[in-house]
Amino acid sequence: MKDIVKIGLASIGLVLMTMQGYGQEKYAVTGKISGWPTETVYLVRQGNYPGVDSVQTQDGSFAFKGTIAGPTVAYLITAKKGGVAKFLYVEPGDITVQGAFSSLQDVDVQGSPSYKDYLALKKGHEEINTKAAQYTLQIEESEDDEEIQALNNSIANLRETGVKFSQEFIKSHPQSAVSLAELKSLTDVLENAALVALFKGLNEQVRTSPEGLFIGENLKYMGTDVRPLESN
Repeated sequence: MKDIVKIGLASIGLVLMTMQGYGQEKYAVTGKISGWPTETVYLVRQGNYPGVDSVQTQDGSFAFKGTIAGPTVAYLITAKKGGVAKFLYVEPGDITVQGAFSSLQDVDVQGSPSYKDYLALKKGHEEINTKAAQYTLQIEESEDDEEIQALNNSIANLRETGVKFSQEFIKSHPQSAVSLAELKSLTDVLENAALVALFKGLNEQVRTSPEGLFIGENLKYMGTDVRPLESN
């Protein structure tokens, strides 16, 4: 989960599925990132509802408006190719972005429930990863076999803690698009029945989003206990 990424518009993924008949609601993404290094701000939407928009800027100010059926991942990008990007979500409502380009990962995003969920999930994983990194450092410094084994066991326990944290987050945020993305990250660590239960626990809007429909159709192929299809 990266807050700052370097991406080009050419790398934007194709739409998972085409959605028709779903209500479109208004959204606005406005704000200012001081020190913005280019004369153009690009808003690139990916995931459920992809699209590209751009505005000219002289001081880092920008305003994007449109309609959208639900939350989707997005980036504010400096350039079409090789640009530096700020991750956020675009969803119905008024979203404000404020901060400095020199500390882009700390730029404040308000008015986006999905981004708030993303930050909570990110914080939880970072706390677990920080502990794991501390144990790893102790392993590198230790010459005691018993201590090393104990530390390795602690790291394994933290991995299980991370999986349980992801599961609890999904269960407690059934309305969040972030939960659907987190569910995908568990397909290599949970059995199919657990994945199915988590998916069924999501609310209807999440399950029937383009990405939700795609996962629902392919869920039977996911899980550590599902054998891959054999090629002839």
